[in-house]
Amino acid sequence: MNNRGKVKILPIIILVIILLLLGGLAAFFIFLTPGHISRDKAVAAYYTAISSEDKDLYRNTCYTKKWQDNYDNTEAKIGMDAAIDVAYEFQSGATYGDVEVTALEKLDKEYADKMNETVKSIYGFDPGVKAISKVNFTVKINFEGEKEDSGTLTRYVYKSGGKWYFLAEPDVIVLLDLG
Repeated sequence: MNNRGKVKILPIIILVIILLLLGGLAAFFIFLTPGHISRDKAVAAYYTAISSEDKDLYRNTCYTKKWQDNYDNTEAKIGMDAAIDVAYEFQSGATYGDVEVTALEKLDKEYADKMNETVKSIYGFDPGVKAISKVNFTVKINFEGEKEDSGTLTRYVYKSGGKWYFLAEPDVIVLLDLG
């Protein structure tokens, strides 16, 4: 092969290497960082975490990495695991499945700004919330062998760092006047 052939192949090799690196970064972002790529996946993952009492899934569905790292900074001095245990106590014995989102509504930017201020005042850091959405959905509930539909429920999800999280922190929900 002469030098002209090598010169033509070199840009292709560089392009392939760049695409592989970008694909690796995208895979890392999607699969190895907390949060979800869509609002409905965040809601479904929350109910999976509650049903299976999976603390890692709960943590990664409801809190950004930065929030997880700063959770113990509150005046109450309750750790994240203890707070998750309290959430599980309220669900005692129930399992959930077949989450079906029926409506999504993006809230005004002022709610995201207020959430950033609220989290900063409680936990001492800015979570970088870019959006909050109201999600209406149904979920199948199985409690002590009895199956029933939930009816339509309304909860909230927030977007930070390009990912969606289920808003499960009671203090933040109350201070945002959402629930």
